[in-house]
Amino acid sequence: MLNGSVSMLTRKCAILCILYPLLQAPFVLASDSCFYCRGINCQRSSYQATEQCVDQLDACVSVFEGGMVKAQGCLELLGDSWRERCESEHNTQLQCEICVSTNCNNVSSSQLSCLQCQDIQDDRCRTAPEQLVPQSCGIARNGRSLCYASIKDQQVERGCSLTISEQISCLANPNCQLCDPLDMPHCNGQQLEETAEITSTSTSSSTSTSSSTSTSTSTSATPSTTTTTQSPTEPPTPTPTTTPKPDSAQSLWSKNIPILLVALQLIRYFYGPNKLLYKK
Repeated sequence: MLNGSVSMLTRKCAILCILYPLLQAPFVLASDSCFYCRGINCQRSSYQATEQCVDQLDACVSVFEGGMVKAQGCLELLGDSWRERCESEHNTQLQCEICVSTNCNNVSSSQLSCLQCQDIQDDRCRTAPEQLVPQSCGIARNGRSLCYASIKDQQVERGCSLTISEQISCLANPNCQLCDPLDMPHCNGQQLEETAEITSTSTSSSTSTSSSTSTSTSTSATPSTTTTTQSPTEPPTPTPTTTPKPDSAQSLWSKNIPILLVALQLIRYFYGPNKLLYKK
């Protein structure tokens, strides 16, 4: 029983130490209820719940880790593990945002602040964004909060991007830039120049070139109107035989064969060996 009382007293002292700077105000504020979530429920945009605080001097808290909300609720009911991590000076990845009014824990950490302006309301949004004071963003229920700076129709706008769909749309737009406030505070203060006109001109030129190429291709691909008249098919010419002509060398040779044979017989008759012996 004694240990329980000591633990309760220690918890009260820890809460008072956290709230001490806020209690120096001329009037005392307190939170009757706070927005509540734990773990994965903090990333559900459809999840809405509140927590009733049990102590009259309690405060609301939102715990962020790596830019994403991890827990919300009454500070006294937050739980020792989260509270100890919030009180640790060595935990640079954790941001704990504490406020002392009912349901006040609906904004992100001051470290996740962005410039939020429109140049139609404040000309410094375009010409001198460094003179503007960054403001805390709402709590991102889908991913984490980032800063953006965009220009459209020569009008500049800066603010917080709280959903993944918004961030994807900005990344696809050449006139919109995203940045992480954890890397650089109020990072969306860069100067902007609209590129829509250059893109439009380039697109028009590309379209004109494509149309010209298409027309040229279509012209070259059009079939010629010149017709060619083909002569009627003629029967194949018969191949001539190799019968020798009357005056050809082959014809003369075949005709002189009998004469040559007769001449050869006469030579053998007159100059044969018997004839030679008879003359002697």
